[in-house]
Amino acid sequence: MSDKESPHPPPVPRRGLLLSGFQFLVALAITLPVCMLLWPHLPLMQVPAVGGISLERLALFVLVLVVLVVLLRRLPLLSYGALLVAIGVLTFQGLNGGYGFPALFDDYAATIAALSQRTKALPEVEELRPFKGTEELRMAMNYKDPLVRSFAVRGATTWFNEEAKEGDHTLIQAFSIFKVINSSWVYVSDPADDEYFAAASESVPLLAGDCDDHAVLMAAAIKAIGGKVRLVRTTGHIYPEMCVGDAKGLQRAVYLIRNVLFPEEARHADLYYHTDANGDRWINLDYTRHYPGGPVMNEKIIGILHV
Repeated sequence: MSDKESPHPPPVPRRGLLLSGFQFLVALAITLPVCMLLWPHLPLMQVPAVGGISLERLALFVLVLVVLVVLLRRLPLLSYGALLVAIGVLTFQGLNGGYGFPALFDDYAATIAALSQRTKALPEVEELRPFKGTEELRMAMNYKDPLVRSFAVRGATTWFNEEAKEGDHTLIQAFSIFKVINSSWVYVSDPADDEYFAAASESVPLLAGDCDDHAVLMAAAIKAIGGKVRLVRTTGHIYPEMCVGDAKGLQRAVYLIRNVLFPEEARHADLYYHTDANGDRWINLDYTRHYPGGPVMNEKIIGILHV
């Protein structure tokens, strides 16, 4: 071996190590909002969660991080330039009351929590023709009745009042109504020789009835406080669904359900949703579940009634 050769590679300069570490931190910071945009559009994959962690979400997170690290090393000027522009835009918007760093940090918190969240897209549902009993159900949802409105307001303010002050108050108040109704609902069958649709005002003092009575009361109460609801009719069941908005709205609803409002019931549970033709997401509020967005019954959907 010549004097010029060395059995050990030359040490990496300290400056290079610091630069690599800085690039990794920058890539990590950018990865979060990128994944926030991509996660809701992941295809449905039957990959089991491990320790409450969604493996497909974690895999996408790692992939985006690796890609960004490579870009920062290959195209540093372009990458850092884009980062400076983003910082400038966030600063300007924050100073003018728009989407700034505080809102970004809140989204980061929701995104980190979303690593352990699995949402499952249910098969697409067509806007089917009205099913039997549609008009009776529509009349039963008398959400403008003073008794129903009073019940809805009381239910909306029974739980989660502090959380509602932070924003998303209609969504959170609708979840409060869900908790009020589902924590007290008692199943009672219809007469054996006929199907009976109880009006929402009739069910308010009882908090009892069959699935359609529950669906009518839930939909009417949420409609009464400004929520967007519909009834889903299957071959043997009727349940209510509430619209939580687009993909970002779904992510926000999932974060609230899992980490803020129903942590004991839904921390590691799968959440299910339907997507309509406009791209809005709908989660079920069935009486058989202890948290919004729980599993739906495995029955064919034959109709949908918008309230």
